[in-house]
Amino acid sequence: MCADHSNNEVWNESFSETARGAQRQEDSDAWYAVTGLLIAIISVGVTLAAFTVFVVSQYSGV
Repeated sequence: MCADHSNNEVWNESFSETARGAQRQEDSDAWYAVTGLLIAIISVGVTLAAFTVFVVSQYSGV
């Protein structure tokens, strides 16, 4: 996943193809790190919610 900068002349003229490729790679790596962290947080939250529902349903009659 990377942005399309083909119409951005300033960006194309300011950096070499190698530098642009490195910037795209760094951007992709950062995006994957952030989304991975968010998915992990959501997964932990859903797991804790399911565990809480289980515990409450087991001990609600006591």
